[in-house]
Amino acid sequence: MTHETLIGIDAGTSAVKVCAFDREGRLLAKAQRNVPLMTPYPLWAEIDVERYWELVSDALRDVGARVSNVAGIGFATTCPTMIALDANDRPIAPAPVYLDGRTDGLIYDVLGADAGLYAQHTGNRASVSTVWASHALWMRRNDPSAWSRVNRIAMLNSWLAFKLTGQWGIDPTQMSYSGLVDVRKAEPAWSDDLMKLWQVDPHLLPAIQYANRPIGQTVADYGGALPAGIPVSLGAADTAAASLAVGLSRNKDAFESIGTSGVLTVCLDRPDFDDTFMNRYHVLPNLWLAHGAMSTLGGAFGWLNSKIWPELRFFADLERLAEESVPGANGLVFLPYLAGERSPHWDTAASGGWLGLRLSHSRPDMIRAVFEGTTFGLRQIFDHARTRWDWQPAYLMGVGGGARSRFIAQMKADILGIEYRTADMADAAALGAALMGGVAAGAYANLTDPELPRIQATSSPFKPGAKYRRHVYEQAFAIYDTLYGQLRATMHKLGALSAP
Repeated sequence: MTHETLIGIDAGTSAVKVCAFDREGRLLAKAQRNVPLMTPYPLWAEIDVERYWELVSDALRDVGARVSNVAGIGFATTCPTMIALDANDRPIAPAPVYLDGRTDGLIYDVLGADAGLYAQHTGNRASVSTVWASHALWMRRNDPSAWSRVNRIAMLNSWLAFKLTGQWGIDPTQMSYSGLVDVRKAEPAWSDDLMKLWQVDPHLLPAIQYANRPIGQTVADYGGALPAGIPVSLGAADTAAASLAVGLSRNKDAFESIGTSGVLTVCLDRPDFDDTFMNRYHVLPNLWLAHGAMSTLGGAFGWLNSKIWPELRFFADLERLAEESVPGANGLVFLPYLAGERSPHWDTAASGGWLGLRLSHSRPDMIRAVFEGTTFGLRQIFDHARTRWDWQPAYLMGVGGGARSRFIAQMKADILGIEYRTADMADAAALGAALMGGVAAGAYANLTDPELPRIQATSSPFKPGAKYRRHVYEQAFAIYDTLYGQLRATMHKLGALSAP
């Protein structure tokens, strides 16, 4: 048992990471493939899921060729990502990801004045991020020819698990953002009333599968890289998988995850929800997760690298230039709403930009303002959580690629005013996926097995720094905190100019 290898597939919006771990959680091999995100129209953001599978299988072959004795495989996938399939289980159209805002108006049309009451029936606010059923209704209304061919609706982990095993299913963490489930109930179940509301036929929906049980076994050997017959767990949404990996199992436990989006996750032992957060089932029994989710925390830096200063090829280049500026970015503020925003504003028409630009500002000032603006957004969510749940953490731990930056970690300690700790490994979602695969394969007893390895904080915490620096940040945050409310109407008017 001690020599078993477990594979976690972290299928994100911007990249696929396939990681192999030993039973103690040590990383053995890793392969990453970048995902092309398609944005054919304003508010649209989608992926070609056939191409996505090619990237996953290529990375899986890469890792499989470097390890042996694979005992289990699990998934952690970006959510929501609704995939419509025909009778031959082929995707009918590209799949909208969580950044896609095309159904925002449709949600309002369906719910009207009752939109504010929607949380009373589901435990979540009505939004494009929490009602993936709205994309099904959008297809029904806007592309009836395509809709007439739909035989199944699935999520990204459903699709990938099917490609590995030939079996279909959906897990409770992905169901939570369907708009078809009341997340406050102890056991997840499709709601007849909500299916009627969104005009989703129940026969289109997969059966519920739990992460601790195998959905099936691999049916191919992927060019000899892996044997057939490996147990596969359907896994969970990526942040839920990361929650398992960091050991989030007690009321008010919390951590931050940094990827394309940025999420502050709080564990709850009862569905005491707040509609500023996205609320879902945990993979652990009788627990829930509340996610304060920013849409493009890491995405803002990818945008700088790819579209604004492509000569700056790496994140380290941005960080180096930002350090040439000063706290407060010489009076420059950045709003990071590059794909609208989720927490705390919930506005798909929100837009980003720099405010306060003058001839005296430099590129380092502009880049530093992006670092600060994304952290100010976290501060808004953090403050709301403290008030809502009387939450007073001694420290906050960050996981994910962005959590490895000492520059960002110190900035977060200064702006949040508490100790900030970085994780001892970056691939939390992949490890969580691998652990679910291990449980499904019998390598561990269950999802609460004390032998499950957990991600730990490093031994060098970042504490709030110099008083003058914190004072400057406090002044800048006070300005940032007012800007969305002041600019909301203007953002909406600008958005109308670019509407398809």
